[in-house]
Amino acid sequence: MIKRFRRIILIVVLVLALLVARTALSLKSAYTATKKISTSVKAQDLNATKASIKDAKKHFQSTKTTLIVFTPLRIVPVLGWYVADAQRGLNAAIDGMDAASTFVDAITPYADVLGFGGNGNFLGGTAQERLAKAVETLAIVTPQMENVNKNLADARVQLDQIQTWRYPNILPGKPGKKIADAKNTMDQLQSFLVDAKPLLDVMPDIMGEKGQKKYLVIFQNDKELRPTGGFITAYAIFNVNKGAIQTEGSSDIYQLDATLTKKIPAPAPIIKYLPNVPTLNIRDTNLSPDYRQSMTTFENLYQFTQNKKDIDGIIALDTQFVVDMMNILGSLQAGDTKFTTDKVDACNCPQIIYQLEQFADQPTNQVNNARKDIIGTLMQAMMDKAFNAPKTQWPQLLSATIQSLRGKHLIMYFHDPKIEEAAEKVNFAGRVNQYDGDYLSIIESNFGGAKSNLYVQEKVGQLVKQNKDQLEKTLTIEYKYPRKMDNCSLTRAGGLCLAGIYRDWIRVYVPKGSKLIKADGISLEATEDLDKTVFEGFFELRPEGALKFNIQYTSPIKVDNQYKLLIQKQGGTPPIEYTIDALGKKLKPFPLDTDKELLVKP
Repeated sequence: MIKRFRRIILIVVLVLALLVARTALSLKSAYTATKKISTSVKAQDLNATKASIKDAKKHFQSTKTTLIVFTPLRIVPVLGWYVADAQRGLNAAIDGMDAASTFVDAITPYADVLGFGGNGNFLGGTAQERLAKAVETLAIVTPQMENVNKNLADARVQLDQIQTWRYPNILPGKPGKKIADAKNTMDQLQSFLVDAKPLLDVMPDIMGEKGQKKYLVIFQNDKELRPTGGFITAYAIFNVNKGAIQTEGSSDIYQLDATLTKKIPAPAPIIKYLPNVPTLNIRDTNLSPDYRQSMTTFENLYQFTQNKKDIDGIIALDTQFVVDMMNILGSLQAGDTKFTTDKVDACNCPQIIYQLEQFADQPTNQVNNARKDIIGTLMQAMMDKAFNAPKTQWPQLLSATIQSLRGKHLIMYFHDPKIEEAAEKVNFAGRVNQYDGDYLSIIESNFGGAKSNLYVQEKVGQLVKQNKDQLEKTLTIEYKYPRKMDNCSLTRAGGLCLAGIYRDWIRVYVPKGSKLIKADGISLEATEDLDKTVFEGFFELRPEGALKFNIQYTSPIKVDNQYKLLIQKQGGTPPIEYTIDALGKKLKPFPLDTDKELLVKP
């Protein structure tokens, strides 16, 4: 009897060992297949991507089947947690593969347009014709996004049941952190798909499928920072008809200002910080950090110009967007000027920025046709090269465009309320958001400080403490200006003023009802704007100098289960390093390259 019992035990152990080995082998095969998915995507091979997704799903399902035998162990204390979590993780992985498969099937007809190898339906014609065809049939894709979102939602339900505290990060590989990252990634994907669907729905209309659209494109010089991204230097008019884009003309912003038929008194900040500018110019209308509000002011003045056009929206771009695109496309020929991203020692910056600053810094009495039309010509050259680029570059161009939209180097405003709402949902519209938690946005305006933002470096830190029913906060802002001053006399031949005295009108947007306690290093006053309390002031920073401000204030936000903070990035700014110490927890420093929400449990 004892021998028989031992034999049974041995058989059970051997079977379990075989099952565990089979499970490990299946998981290893699934892991290998998922790595092949990434490799196939990078290689832009859609057929291989499909095959890898199918293979990975097969191995995950095989592992799931093998684990069924362990289901009775779910009732065993402690051990049951991990058996259940393993099964939940596999279910989530299978749902994730279903989402990937649905998405790949949806984009298959657009393989050629997106730069993938495969059986795309748009192989013929010019790149613009292929894009027009893709826009025309985009409605076929959007319903599939709902199925992708459903698969992701199913995966999220499985992941939600896995408690990260069961997997302390002292274990090899930090499994708890990986599980938390997976949940966060799933949330972001779901949120993006939900928000992106309205934009996909209106994309054909944006691209002129239902009738020609006319957009005014403004060029914001982010090296001379203003609230929405930079000083408005030039503009162009673009016509979009069934995906085909053509420039109607462009000009220097000073030339547009010269055609104004009505004089409007300058607002208080202009009077206060820009001496000898008694009236409002179109070039100074972007004083609000809320892009739609600034563009409303722009259009209210634009209607009094002799060159006004009936437009459907205003799109803003800056030098960083242009540089990022050229890093993919290579050099551009616009008129008589060749633009590159090669470094120029005179400014320690890309050649295209140096060239554009030369156009921008010419005295207005020396304006010529090349300067007047340079932005439109440059943008048309960039689009022409993008449309005729090898299809292997299209995913890079699409990625760079999305990154520019997220980083507010490319901002959109549309007259059509439905299109504008869609752009706002994916945070491509440069709006100042309302938020139910703590809030911070630092908005700076370079008023007459040359192109100082080429060189001024900035760091931000915030200490957050809880005191009864409010927060006590200390905001620290540090500036360094590691550049010698230029000779800023523009009357001398070849003069170019880049590094001048940085004259900065700074505004710190915080929750309405916040109270300023004190500010060290700068004089501030509390005002209100956009349903926020604003601490605003002005300072000057000379080249080769440094400054540090400490701003103490209270925030009326109450913290219950978690502390929530939304930090909104100013358009046109580079990724500024932020360090947050919230309720005794020091978060890892991060570059603010897009709006960021932070969640901290007390």
